[in-house]
Amino acid sequence: MCASRVFSASEEDAVEHAIHFAGTCELALWCKLLRDRGWTGAQIARSLGRSEGYVNNLIRIVERASLAVLIRWKHEQEPASGLEPICATDWLMQVCVLPHDLQDVELARRTARLAE
Repeated sequence: MCASRVFSASEEDAVEHAIHFAGTCELALWCKLLRDRGWTGAQIARSLGRSEGYVNNLIRIVERASLAVLIRWKHEQEPASGLEPICATDWLMQVCVLPHDLQDVELARRTARLAE
């Protein structure tokens, strides 16, 4: 994944950068970072060529996911991990509305189902 155009929050100070994302988790972390730096969801979406809803969903996942869920999401996207992907974005959106302890239970269930 690559965002070929990322600008500063002020269009007057626009500087173009290429950022290469090593998966959806890394993209979500960048979206969260940019929003924390003052960008709006619309600005991030425009810069990445994605929808604002998609960007906001990624940010929500980063803000609400338990540490175990975030670690698994990041780790499974590393090519050398050899892990089967289980952290689909739609599943993450559903599980991240739960308290962290229940998210961890759901992650364990999903991991166990994959191992069967």
